[in-house]
Amino acid sequence: MTPPNRVAYALVRAASAFLSALVERPPQAASGKVPAALPAPLALERRSPGVENQCPVCQARFRGARICSRCGASLEPLMLLTVKSWQLRQAARQALRAGDLERALGLAIEAQGIQSTGSGEALRLLAEWLNTPSA
Repeated sequence: MTPPNRVAYALVRAASAFLSALVERPPQAASGKVPAALPAPLALERRSPGVENQCPVCQARFRGARICSRCGASLEPLMLLTVKSWQLRQAARQALRAGDLERALGLAIEAQGIQSTGSGEALRLLAEWLNTPSA
């Protein structure tokens, strides 16, 4: 392995280790159902700066319930999208660890398209930088 590749590999491993440490538990199976309790991915995303987990109808804060406490709107579709984007970011991290840089970039871009987060953007930028051919 050439020195630039060793550096890139070390950066990927360090970033993966850091991002993995932020995750409380593995992604839930994509069953299409939202559990009654707030899933761990949603709890993590809610704390991320820049992520607006609010009711799209009345802008009330997201409290992890399927129904908005203020206006009664169904929040289940929003919850499903949040969990799906979290799962895609997890898959992107795993692809980075495995060295599959193109797949990692594709997954990170897809996750950002569903729900943009600061950590998701950092993951996308890392995957994009690692995918850039060296001169």
